[in-house]
Amino acid sequence: MLVYMGSPAKPLSSETDEIALLALKDKLTNSDPHALPSWNQSLHFCEWQGVTCSRRHMRVSSLQLQNQYWGGTLASSLGNLTFLREINLTNIYLHGEIPREIGRLKRLKILDLRNNNLGGHIPVEMINCSSLEVIILLYNNLTGKVPSWFGSMVQLTQLGLAANGFVGNIPPSLGNLSSLQKLSLSQNHLE
Repeated sequence: MLVYMGSPAKPLSSETDEIALLALKDKLTNSDPHALPSWNQSLHFCEWQGVTCSRRHMRVSSLQLQNQYWGGTLASSLGNLTFLREINLTNIYLHGEIPREIGRLKRLKILDLRNNNLGGHIPVEMINCSSLEVIILLYNNLTGKVPSWFGSMVQLTQLGLAANGFVGNIPPSLGNLSSLQKLSLSQNHLE
């Protein structure tokens, strides 16, 4: 006779999303215990502030947290949210670098990190995000050259890199972006 005790376990993939979100919260908010009060285990993570899940898989599909004064960083756990289609983390005073684990987000269509203090280079791993249509990184402290590999991201309709610290030439490969409708490169040190 089989006796069942306890609650049914969450599917591993769903549990992975919850763990990734909690790690992300810790970094985004500088471990502020008062930030994102809904992000706790009394609610399903799909009901947390700024989180939207796909109905079919109950996996995180959108993360939208704007206009906060957290001043944290982007955790590498962001790369574990593999069903993400949209990231909007504008104006939350993020610093540090964009984690290279972002390259795992193959379903990502929209990446909006404008009005933060992100620095360093745009990680080359982002080239793996082949579904990206919108990249907005305006008003940060990103440095280095504008990546020539952006030219292979043929889905791009919008590329916003203005008001950063980019140097060098504008890559000719950007001419390959036949779907591009909006390109913003002003307020950099480009030739």
